[in-house]
Amino acid sequence: MLTLLITDIIVFRLLLQWTQRTIRNLGRRRRGMNNEGVKPARLVNRGICVDKKAKSELAAILRFYLPLATTSILMMVTHSLVSGAMARTLSPAITLAAYSAAYAVGQVLESPCYALQKMVLTFTRGKRSYRTAAIVAAEFLAVVASIYILLAWSPLSTVVFRDLLGLSEAVLGRATVDLKVLLLWPIASALRSIFQSKVVIGKRTYWLTINMVLRVALMFMIAAVLPRVMPEGPVGSVILMAGLCLEALLAFVVSQRFTPPLEEDDADLPEVRPSQVVAFMLPLVLAASVQTVAKPVVTAALSRTANPETTLAGYQVASSFSYIFAAATYNIYHVMVVFVKDRPSFRRVRNFVLAIGVIASSLLLIAALPGPGAIIFGKVIGAPQDITQEAVRTLIVLAVTPLLLACAEFFDGILMLHKHSGLVTAAKMCNVGVTCVTAMVVARLWPQTGGIAGALAIGGGVLVEVLFSYRYTRILPDTAEYLKRDLAHAGVHETL
Repeated sequence: MLTLLITDIIVFRLLLQWTQRTIRNLGRRRRGMNNEGVKPARLVNRGICVDKKAKSELAAILRFYLPLATTSILMMVTHSLVSGAMARTLSPAITLAAYSAAYAVGQVLESPCYALQKMVLTFTRGKRSYRTAAIVAAEFLAVVASIYILLAWSPLSTVVFRDLLGLSEAVLGRATVDLKVLLLWPIASALRSIFQSKVVIGKRTYWLTINMVLRVALMFMIAAVLPRVMPEGPVGSVILMAGLCLEALLAFVVSQRFTPPLEEDDADLPEVRPSQVVAFMLPLVLAASVQTVAKPVVTAALSRTANPETTLAGYQVASSFSYIFAAATYNIYHVMVVFVKDRPSFRRVRNFVLAIGVIASSLLLIAALPGPGAIIFGKVIGAPQDITQEAVRTLIVLAVTPLLLACAEFFDGILMLHKHSGLVTAAKMCNVGVTCVTAMVVARLWPQTGGIAGALAIGGGVLVEVLFSYRYTRILPDTAEYLKRDLAHAGVHETL
């Protein structure tokens, strides 16, 4: 564990130095300077006030993004809240392992619904285009819900849990019940995505934070009572679904009552057709679905380690906590849709994204230290000592994931802005392939690694996705334009 901690610190040091140097040089370029900090005389004479514009846009980005980031972070806090409630049941290891397996399977069918928001945001130009995108999303939801019902209420669930994931009989029954309760997951998630898209377009993102605070409050109250009411029941899935359904309902109310109505579509632009929406959506849906396939594979790999119940429980607790910090990167695409217009704005958003990733990973690394980790998992969450030790070991490796996720979201977002959703799907598939292979190989060759095997797999997969998307961002003509440097004075654009 000490070796992993030292490695993480070295990596963060190098990344921080690179980020500081990049931001410093780009800041000089925005002021018309070269990398040595020298400002050409002709630009001084022009009196171009790039700094003032950059600061104004940064303030606008922060006002737009902070409510979204706060919402996502609060949403991830609820996962640790759920883990804490399950840790107080009669059989915490079995309850956590069952929920982890059901969550991994359920997310395979829920994840496409998460992609619906990006689809609606991309195509909405007014009332008519929003209605077209929303109808396509609703039809897709009906298909997903039907598949979920077939899986949860048929012998297929037993085949998946026992034969594919390798769950023991003690965990199998609990996982099946959890999966049935999680049926509400894709339904509430899809409806929330549709209604929240209208709120984001109206730039009323603070309402999303308010809704999330109410969701957290409800889940906190249920979590305080439910482990005592049903100590051997589906505690985690019931708490999660109660909060998610409330948030979907509040998103509908806000979109109808507290968000400015959409304008009419521009008559000069071609009408958005359902076939266009479907053609753009399907690669994103495939990417989201394929990416979540990795989680059941990781679960299956961890179930074959030396101490599977403790490993799965520790990995569930650690990964749920890491989501709190990784959540700061989840809405980067929203910022790119609204603020990336040219090369200078591209650079400002890139610097913002790098800062978010470095800060989130640094905070997670601090939380992964043995002292803070023991307090967080042992005292705050209330996990048993063996699960706490496993969670701390796993979290040290997961500490780098927020920075990697920020980079992946950024470069994937550039490709999606230019309708290259197929390449985003390919990047996600590379991510999944590396994640699955790494998890199975590490767990088989070194079963004593426990949850670290899953953490290494997740980090390696995201790193490959970043490299893939970055490469195509550089070579495609329409996206490479953002990365070109002005020959005379980089960062000074005609539009400034």
